Amino acid sequence: MASSSTTSTYEQDQELFTDTLLKLQIHSALVKENVQNNKSPRPLLAQSCALLDNLPARSPHWTPAQQNLIRSLKMDAWSAFADECIKAGDLIQAEDSLQKLSVLQDTASGPLSLRSKAMKQQQRDKRASQTSDTTSTSMASHGGAGSSSASPTASPSSSVAIEITKEQCQAAAALIQTWDKLRQVYNDKGQKEMSNNFAKRIAKMKERLDSLQIEPE
Repeated sequence: MASSSTTSTYEQDQELFTDTLLKLQIHSALVKENVQNNKSPRPLLAQSCALLDNLPARSPHWTPAQQNLIRSLKMDAWSAFADECIKAGDLIQAEDSLQKLSVLQDTASGPLSLRSKAMKQQQRDKRASQTSDTTSTSMASHGGAGSSSASPTASPSSSVAIEITKEQCQAAAALIQTWDKLRQVYNDKGQKEMSNNFAKRIAKMKERLDSLQIEPE
């Protein structure tokens, strides 16, 4: 019975995946038609976002390729919807859609996320190492011959090397653009403090990418 249930769930997930892709193709064609006829594509884009939100990002039945495609489609859909909301001057919908997009991009950026504990630890270790080197150099230059008897400065524990993929770099760069749009939306809404908060996030992310010698695209 368990095997039958598992097979059924697998088939249901694959059917959901296929049906969603077909509906998205139809929506895409209708969006192009609406744009050509000077009609707002926002209702169709909103439907596409809802379709994709109904599709679980993770499932034991998704292949890695399916997971990547779902994540990419969700980000593309929310990005397109947000841009149309901005064009229409719908700041409330723009804020909501950009917030959802930023969560997706933040997750996709992996260790580059400002919330990444591994990256924060690596940066702390790097600063501690630089402080240690500076202290050791200072002691050597002032201690003379007697400096050899001084206790050695303890070096910080080395952190595990963090592997960053091209896709994570692209997600982080896209996240900067999304935050900049949110900064402008809050600025237009008169919420200066929120606007400034996103300006600070942008600066921190750019600093992180610079420290890794990654150029935002």
